Amino acid sequence: MNARDDRAPPRQRATASRKAIVAAASTAPEVPAGAIVRRRLLEALSTTPPPRLIVVQGPAGFGKTSLLRQHCQRRAAAGDRVAWVRMDTSSGDAAYFLRLLCDAVERLPGDSLRAPPRIDGPGTLRDVLHAIARIGRPLVLVVDNFESAASPHFDAMFAQLVRSLPESVQLCVGTRVLPTARLARLQIREGTVVISNEELCFRPSESFEFFREFGTLSAAEITAIHELTDGWPAALQAYRLCLKRGGRIRAELAVGKGITRELMDFLAAEIFDHLAPELGALLLELAIPEKLSPALVEHITGTADGAQRLAEIERAGLFLAQMDLGGTWFRFHNLFRQFLLARAARQFAADALRDRHRTIAQWYAAHDYREEVIHHWLEAGDAVRAAARLAEFVDELLAQERLGLIERYADRLAADAMLAHDNLVHAAIIAYGFRRAFDKADRLLAQHRARLQHDGADRALLASHKVSHLFVLAAQDRIEDLDAAGRDAAEHLLDRSGWQYGVTLNSRAIYEYGRGDFDEARRLMQCARPLHDRDQHAFGQAYQDAITSMALTSQGRVDDAVRGLAAGLRRTEERASGTVSAGAVIAAYLASGLYEQGHLEDATRLVNEYGQLVEQQAIVDAVATMALTQARIAHRAGRRGDAEEGIERVLFLGYRHSLARLVIYAHAELARLATLDGDLAQAERWLRELPAEYREPQDDRLLMFHAGETEACTVTQARWLIASGRHAEARLLLAGEIRRASHARRRHRELKLKLMMAIACQAAGKTNLAGRTLLEALEIGAAGGFVRSFIDEGAPALALLKQLQSHREGLPKGLKPDAVLCHVERLLHLAGDAADDGRAAAAHGVPLIASLTERERKLMRFVAEGLSNHDLADRLSVSTNTVKWHLRNIFQKLQISNRVQAIALMRGQGLGD
Repeated sequence: MNARDDRAPPRQRATASRKAIVAAASTAPEVPAGAIVRRRLLEALSTTPPPRLIVVQGPAGFGKTSLLRQHCQRRAAAGDRVAWVRMDTSSGDAAYFLRLLCDAVERLPGDSLRAPPRIDGPGTLRDVLHAIARIGRPLVLVVDNFESAASPHFDAMFAQLVRSLPESVQLCVGTRVLPTARLARLQIREGTVVISNEELCFRPSESFEFFREFGTLSAAEITAIHELTDGWPAALQAYRLCLKRGGRIRAELAVGKGITRELMDFLAAEIFDHLAPELGALLLELAIPEKLSPALVEHITGTADGAQRLAEIERAGLFLAQMDLGGTWFRFHNLFRQFLLARAARQFAADALRDRHRTIAQWYAAHDYREEVIHHWLEAGDAVRAAARLAEFVDELLAQERLGLIERYADRLAADAMLAHDNLVHAAIIAYGFRRAFDKADRLLAQHRARLQHDGADRALLASHKVSHLFVLAAQDRIEDLDAAGRDAAEHLLDRSGWQYGVTLNSRAIYEYGRGDFDEARRLMQCARPLHDRDQHAFGQAYQDAITSMALTSQGRVDDAVRGLAAGLRRTEERASGTVSAGAVIAAYLASGLYEQGHLEDATRLVNEYGQLVEQQAIVDAVATMALTQARIAHRAGRRGDAEEGIERVLFLGYRHSLARLVIYAHAELARLATLDGDLAQAERWLRELPAEYREPQDDRLLMFHAGETEACTVTQARWLIASGRHAEARLLLAGEIRRASHARRRHRELKLKLMMAIACQAAGKTNLAGRTLLEALEIGAAGGFVRSFIDEGAPALALLKQLQSHREGLPKGLKPDAVLCHVERLLHLAGDAADDGRAAAAHGVPLIASLTERERKLMRFVAEGLSNHDLADRLSVSTNTVKWHLRNIFQKLQISNRVQAIALMRGQGLGD
C-alpha cells in the first residue's frame, strides 16, 4: 500500500479496524545504511535444522526489531517467505490479531491461485492455517512487540496457534519480556533459540564499528561510551546523533552509570534541542498518533509530501522505523516518542492538544479505522462521538466475547455517553460482570434501570436489561436467584428464537442442575442449543456444553461428558477469534473429565493453555474445577507446594470478590491434600473453616455443583475422620449421604461416598462389607469411565483393589471376567504408571544426566532430597519462579515430566539419597 492507497475510498480499503500493523513480503527490506549487521547473533539463529521458535527478548532500545529484520532478510534471500505482524498498545485482541495475521500471510506475492485477503471481519485460527497451507514453501512468521498483547485471553489463543503451526513455519517473537511459560512449554521440545537482552547489547568491537565514521574519536572515548551505556543500542545511537551535530560529549553526557531512562531523556534532549525549529515542531506533531502513514502525515501537516518527510526523518536517524515490511506504516521508538509527548504536553495548551487528537480522529474515521478513531475521540475529550462509534460494532465484540476490550472502552467513557446506547450498556454490564468488576456492573445496571423507567422503555429494552442482569448474577455466583430471574427475563422477551432467550434457558438449567434435577437441566439445554447455534453465540454455546457435561458426569457418564466437551472445544478452537473465553469454560470441564479418565497429559495441556483465562473471567464452578484439576495433577507429581499455591490463589479470589463457594471449595481441597499426605492437624484446621452444611449436610435443598459434589460436601470430612481413626463417625456420616446421593441419582457422588465407606469398613475390620461396598462403587466407575476417583485415594484404595483382584485368579479357565474386574485391572495398571515411569527414566538417565550443567546437577540433588520449590528458592537465594523455570528446562533435558520421575532417575544413578 502506498500513499495513494491510503487516500482511496473506504470501500476499496480494508473495512476491518487495524489493531496491529501487518505486512508480508517474499523478500525482507535492505538493512538501513549505518546499521550494524549482528553477525554473531544471526549465526545463533541459523542453526541446522532451523529452530521452530526464536524469542528475541530485551527492554526498549535493544535492537530486537533490527535483529529480526536482518534474520528475515537472510531467510528471504534463501527463498523463504516472510510474514510480519507488529503489535501495538491496542492490539491485545485475539480476533483482530488473527485477522491481521491471516491478511499478512494471504498478501504474500507470487501465487495467482491464492485467495484474495478476507478483510471484512475478524479472523479465525482456521483461516490462518488454511492461508499458511496454501503457501507451499517455508515461512518465517514474525510477531514483534509481543508484550503489548500479553493477557490471559491473548495467550490462550496464541498457544492454540503455536500448537497448530505446521513444521514448515518458523515463529519469531520479539518482546520486552519473556513470553509466558505456556509458550515455552509448547515449543521447547521442538527447538528454541532465545536471544536475551545481555546478548543484544553491543560488544566492544561492535561499538567500535558503530562509531567508525568519527575519526577524531579516540579508542578510549569509544570505550568510555560503551561502558557508560553497557552497550545499549538506543543510547549508542543517541550518542552518535549528538556527535553528528558536533556538540560536546566528553563531560556533559556522562550522567550516571549504566542504561537508565534518565540517560535516554538527557540524550533525547541533546538531540531535540539542536534540531532545526521546523523539524522539531514536525516531530512534536507526528508523535501524537502511535503510528504514521504518509497520508496521515499529509493530513496532520496539510502538505502533500508525507512520504518524503518520513523518509527524511528516518534517514536522519531520529528513531523512526518501519512497522511493516512494505514501508507503509512507521513509528517512533517508544522511548523517543515518550520524550516527544512530554515535550508536546508542555508546549501545547490542553485545548490545542485535544484539537490535534480531533484532527487525527477525523482521518481515522474517514479511513474506517474504527478502534483507532475511538482512542483519539477519547483523547480529544469527545466521549459522545467515541460512544456512538463504539455502539456501531459493540454487538460484534460481544458476540466474539472480547470482554477485555469492551471493559477498557467502558472504563474511559462517561456514564451519560454510554447510557445513550442500550446495546453499549448491555455489553459493558456483561464485560464488567464476567471480569468481576461487580461494583461497576451493579452501578451501571442501576443507572440503566433508572433511565429505562424514566423514559418509559418498551418491553424489548426491558427484556435486554434483564438478560444483562442474568450474566451478572451468574458471575456473582448467585445461582439461587438465576431461576426466577431467568423466567422473568424470558417473559419479557418478544423474540424467543435467538441467543437472548437461550441465555434465559441456560440460567434456569444451571439452577436445576444445582438442585439435582438433571433431566430438566438437559431438557432446557436441548431447547437452548439451536438458539445459540443460530446466532453463533459462542458464550451461550460454551455454557450450554458445560452444563450438559456437568449433568452427565453427575449421573455417572463421564465418558459421554468428555466426548461432548471435546467436540465443543474443537468447534470453538477451529473458529477461534475472540471466542477463546468460551473455549476456556469448556476446557475447565474437559480437563476435569480427562483427568478423571486418566488422560493426564491432555488434561495438563488444557490447564496450561486455559487455566489463567478461566481464573480471570469464568463462573465460580469453572474456576474451582480448573484449579482443582491443576492441584491434583501437581499433587500426583509430588509437588504439594505447587498444588497448595494454586488453591490459595482461588482462596484469594473468593475472599476478594465475596464468592463464598470458591472459599469453601478451596478450604475443602486444602484439607484433602493435607489428609492424603498424613498432615491431619493441618487438615483439621482447614476443615474447621468449612460451614457446617458442607461438613455434615442435612438439608436436601443445598445446591451442589461439579467442583464440590464429590469433595467439599462431606467427603473431605469423611476422609479425615477415617484417617484419624474415627471409623464409626465416618460410616454414620457416609451412610446418610449415600442414601441421599442414590435418591438424587448423583452417581458420581455415590461412587465416591461408597469408596470412602469401603475404606472406612476395611479400616474397622469389616472386610466383607468393605468388599461389597467397593464392588458397588466399581460398578458405577466401570460403566462411566471413572479412574482417578479411585486411584487418588492412594494406598487404602489400592489395597482394596488388589484384594479384589485376587478373586480373578480363582475364575475357571476360559471364563471371561466381568467389566468390574477388568476395570480393577485397568485401575491397578494406571496406578503403577508413576513407579514405572521412574524406573524407565532411571534406565536411560546416564547420557541425559551428563547433559546437565553443574548448577543443574546441584539443583537436581536438592530435588532428590525432597526439597520443595520454596525450599529450593531459599537455598539458592532466587525466586520460586526462577526455580520453576530451571526445573522445566532440566526436566526437558532429562525427558521426564515430574518430580517423581526426577527423584527415581537421580537415585537410580546414585545421585540422591
